[in-house]
Amino acid sequence: MYLFRIHIRPGGGEADMPTTFAYCLKQGFLGVGWRVNSVRNTKNWESYYAAASKEHGKLNVCQYIKDWVSKGDLVWTRDTHGQYYLARVSSGWEYWSCDEAGEKDIDIANIFRCDTRPVHIDAVPGKVVACFRAPRTIQEVKCDSAREYSKFLWNVLADGEVYQIDDTLCNDVFMLLDDEETEDLLFLFLQSKGWYVIPNSRKKDTMSFEYLVVRPESGEIAAAQVKTGGSTLNRDDYVHLPHRVFLFQANDLYQGNEAANVTCVSRKELRGFLSEARSWLPEVLRTKLSLAEQGPALTRKLALTE
Repeated sequence: MYLFRIHIRPGGGEADMPTTFAYCLKQGFLGVGWRVNSVRNTKNWESYYAAASKEHGKLNVCQYIKDWVSKGDLVWTRDTHGQYYLARVSSGWEYWSCDEAGEKDIDIANIFRCDTRPVHIDAVPGKVVACFRAPRTIQEVKCDSAREYSKFLWNVLADGEVYQIDDTLCNDVFMLLDDEETEDLLFLFLQSKGWYVIPNSRKKDTMSFEYLVVRPESGEIAAAQVKTGGSTLNRDDYVHLPHRVFLFQANDLYQGNEAANVTCVSRKELRGFLSEARSWLPEVLRTKLSLAEQGPALTRKLALTE
């Protein structure tokens, strides 16, 4: 079972994005364009490719859907208003068009059929949100925790045990959290301690830290760095800095000597914060904490689309 995300953004035709997205939801599929007048509906890739390649040249995105997207896969998408959707694939690639597409000039024809459900933004994994920043039309979300969480979320949306969840990836909340969610957790923890994040400092080109924080009453500046998995954090790498540094390693993998300007936030401390603050944390964090505590049996107890 694979997890993908897809942009619904027509490149041809006169229909705008809201019209195109509504058409996909109504018809029960997601897909891309590359229409040809000589083909109506087919599941025969060779016949479509023979006609379409003459008109459009390379058909890499269509080929990707044909080769990789299969029944049972899960796909994230979102509309122009920022509403996220999770879809369960019910068929592989096909070329399909109808009178409505022709009348409205909607450029969606290479499709896969699916059951699509809306998901509240608070319940969308950070890794999935980050994947939408890339311009590529469709791509795999290569993240074990995002995949298992998406499977669990579909079980909740479908009110049934559609997918079996890998318990080994769900019994530790820090294994469920992706990189950005772990950064957000430390972000919220520091703010609860009186440190406020400077939003403009959270950039990917700041390699030595994730963001800067400031203490309002004194104006003191500090940096925060986060690592997950087996990546260690060495205190010695931050001793030379002229300001305080907060470090968090999800598995307490710290090295180096104690330093006056370096504070290592322990896994135990952040786990305690998760429990204490669960009433106001983002839904995705609350849900992952509950999943780690109660396991896949939690499926029928949650309603994440409310």
